[in-house]
Amino acid sequence: MIRQFPDKTILDPAFRETYPIPEKTMAELLYDICDARPDARALSFLGARLSFGDLKNRIDTCARGLLELGFRAGDVFSFCMPNIPETVILIYAVNRLGGICNMIHPLAPASAVIDSVTEVKSKFLAFPEIFLKRLSAPLNEKMSDLPLRKVIVAPMTGSADILSRIGFWVSKGYKALKQLPQNEQWVRWNNLIKNGKTTHQSLPAAFGDPHRVSVYLHSGGTTANPKIIELSDYNFNAIACQIFWAVGEIPGTPPAGGHAMITVLPLFHGFGLCIGMHAMLVNGQCCILVPQFSADKLAAIIKKQRPTLMAGVPTLYEAILHSEAMADVDFSCFKALFCGGDSLPAELKVRFDQFLRAHGSSCKLREGFGLTETVTVCSLTHEVSSDRHGIGVPLSCMEMKIVDPATKAVLPDGETGEICVTGPTVMKGYLNDPEATAKALVLHDDGKVWVETGDLGQRDTDGFYHFISRIKRMIKVSGVPVYPSQIETIVSELPEVLKAAAIGIPHPYKMQVVKVFVSVREGADRAEVEKKIKDTIGARMLRYAIPEEIEFVDAFPLTAVGKIDIKVLEEIEREKRNADNNK
Repeated sequence: MIRQFPDKTILDPAFRETYPIPEKTMAELLYDICDARPDARALSFLGARLSFGDLKNRIDTCARGLLELGFRAGDVFSFCMPNIPETVILIYAVNRLGGICNMIHPLAPASAVIDSVTEVKSKFLAFPEIFLKRLSAPLNEKMSDLPLRKVIVAPMTGSADILSRIGFWVSKGYKALKQLPQNEQWVRWNNLIKNGKTTHQSLPAAFGDPHRVSVYLHSGGTTANPKIIELSDYNFNAIACQIFWAVGEIPGTPPAGGHAMITVLPLFHGFGLCIGMHAMLVNGQCCILVPQFSADKLAAIIKKQRPTLMAGVPTLYEAILHSEAMADVDFSCFKALFCGGDSLPAELKVRFDQFLRAHGSSCKLREGFGLTETVTVCSLTHEVSSDRHGIGVPLSCMEMKIVDPATKAVLPDGETGEICVTGPTVMKGYLNDPEATAKALVLHDDGKVWVETGDLGQRDTDGFYHFISRIKRMIKVSGVPVYPSQIETIVSELPEVLKAAAIGIPHPYKMQVVKVFVSVREGADRAEVEKKIKDTIGARMLRYAIPEEIEFVDAFPLTAVGKIDIKVLEEIEREKRNADNNK
C-alpha cells in the first residue's frame, strides 16, 4: 500500500506501508543476486572491482577454509576489521555456515578486544596485519585463558589494485607481519583461502533459519549502559528492503542505471553494516568501500566513481563543508544523501543543502532516526519531505508512537514524550541479560511489543516525527556512542580519585566531546591525575572517550538520595558556556 505523505494530495511511491520481507538468511539473499547478476559490480576498493559472481566464489572458498579450521554452526566469529573486501567476504562466509558475527570497533584497544571475545565466547577473531603491533602481543600472552581457537590475520590491501598492494606492502605490510606470532593459532588470510581451495569440506546444503541470532552489535541499550544486542538475518533483510523503497526503487529489481553507495560508515556499526553493505549488495548495488574517512579521499572518489548514494553522521557532513578538496567537486551524481548516527543540527542541514545546490545537486540531506535495537534506521525523511527538519516517518512495516514515559499512554500530536518503535527490525534481545531485555522490549496494551527507546520526541499531525533529546545518558562523539558510566567507573578506580562524573559538551566539528569532573584526595598532583585519567581511558576505551576537558571540583551537587546530580552539572556547564559566548 502506498501512503499519502506529507501533503495528502501527493502520492510518494517510495513510501510504503508494508512490504513482504524474504524468509531467507543474509547470505541466501545475497546469493540470489550473485546468481542473477554475476557480472555486475559488487565491490569497489582502492582501484579494484569485484563482481557479484567473484564475490560469491570468494565467500564459498572462505567458508570452506573456515570449515577446515574447525568452524561450525553456532560458533561466534569476532571482527575487528575496517571496511575492506575481506571483511565483507568473512561476514557472509560466517553467515553461510550458520555462525554469529560479533562486531568490534577496529580502533578498540587490546583490552577491549579481549573483553569482547571473552564475553561472547568467541572462538575466532579476525583483524588486518596493520593491527598486529597493537593486538598481537596482548592476545598471544592471554591466549590460553581465552575461548579463541584461531586468529585470522587479513591483508589490508589484498583486494586493492596492484599499485596499492605494492605501495602498502613496502611501506607498512612487510614490517607489520614481523609481529605475527609463529604458532598454529594464528592463521594468515592466504593460508585460509588456500585451504578453502584444496579442502574436501562441503558447504551445508541449507542456509539455515533466518530468525536465529546471527549478529552481535554493541550499544548502550535504552539505558545507556553497554549491552550486546542480538539480531537476526530477518532483522537485517527487513532494513535492506525498507531502505531500497526509500530511495525510490523496488527491492530485488536493480534499476537500469544502478546505484553505488560510498560505504564509509564502519561495518562494526549497524548503520554501516546494514545500510552501507547488506542493503546495497542484496539489491544488486555496488559498495565503494572506504576503510578510513578523509575529506580529500572522499572528494577523489566522488570525482572518479560518481556514486549515487551516501550515508554519514553529522561530523562527516561538517567535514565536507570545511574541506578545500570539495571546492570543485560536482555532486550532481547523487540521488540521495542520508544522515544518522546522531542528531542532525538544523543549521547544519541548512548549510549542507546550500552546499549541495552550489555543487550541482538537486538532493537535500535526509535525516533518519534509529537505534541498534532496531539494527539501525527506523524512520526517515523521504524525497517529498526532504526540505523539512526532523526524523521523518516510519519505514515500511515499522510503527512509531509518542507515549508518556510514566503511564505509557499515547500522547496527542505536538506533545513531547518517549519515542517507541515496533516492527520486523526489532532485536531478539540483549545477550545474557533478560532483565534489561524485559525493560527494553515491552508489551503494551495494544498487544504489540515495543522498543521503549529512551529518547524524547514529538509527532506532527501529518505523521512526521521529531527527535527532541535523550532520556538516557549517552555522549555521541563524531557519531560514536560513548558511555559516561564506563568513563566514571574507570576514573573512580584511580587511587587519587574520590568521585568522578562525565558529561558531553558542545564541539564545533565533533558535535560533542567528553568532559570529566573529578574530586581528588588531599595532596594529589592534579597535573599527574589529569595525565593518568587520559592515559587510562585511552588504554581501555576508544579514543573518542578520552576527555577533552577535565575540571577538578571540591564537591559535587547531589540528588536527594546522595548521588551526583548530572543534570545540575550539565546546567552549570551550559550557563558557564553561554556566559563565555556572550562576552
